[in-house]
Amino acid sequence: MKFFYSASTMGYGHGYKWHNKYNFPNFPRVTRTLTWDKRRGIPFAILKYSNSVWNRVGLSNMGFFNWCLDYTFYDNSMHDLSNVTVSIAGYDWQIEGMVNYIEESDLGIAGIELNFSCPNVKSFNNREIPKTKYPLYLKLNCNQDPYEYDLDNVKGIRLNSVPGKFLGGWSGKSAQLKNWKFIENFNYQGLNIAGCSFTSLDDIKLLSNMGCTECGIGSIILTNPRFVELLEVS
Repeated sequence: MKFFYSASTMGYGHGYKWHNKYNFPNFPRVTRTLTWDKRRGIPFAILKYSNSVWNRVGLSNMGFFNWCLDYTFYDNSMHDLSNVTVSIAGYDWQIEGMVNYIEESDLGIAGIELNFSCPNVKSFNNREIPKTKYPLYLKLNCNQDPYEYDLDNVKGIRLNSVPGKFLGGWSGKSAQLKNWKFIENFNYQGLNIAGCSFTSLDDIKLLSNMGCTECGIGSIILTNPRFVELLEVS
């Protein structure tokens, strides 16, 4: 099984200061979702409950173009982007603009994740899948129908938090039932879907039996970071 750090697990690609106390494996990373403009968030937007995490609406981000300046051109000696996938969200025209900028700037990233499921940007109602030379990943939630999209240019599907009754969503153990049902029912030839919501080695084996060849490390880095240390780079 291959692993990658999903969602905002490693922030904008380099991790958070509290990660220094752990010996996390060097897996590929997905950035926090970036939008066209900088967004100011709310405090305590991510709340931990036992082996689950509640992701509230109101996450901040530094803005796509600020990220390009701060994490590439000005400091590329410290931040190798060859294993970093950039997650972006916005209106279709904004996504197209960000993808074009990535193409023209030749950032040297590993791929692009299109977040079509973030509750912070759900009003954008995306439908267009841009064309690019970079591997494309589509991030959905378990209530969305992946077959509404043109998946021919998409390399893989990745799942977001399970939407809650109120604003935000659940990840971790509480998301297993719905996310794993989505994975079991998904069948699109040649397209991979990443495992998620695991809390143990047995969970990873189950996801492998469902056909997953990779798993995204998300809320478990908050609920059980010592477990993440035990995972091996394949």
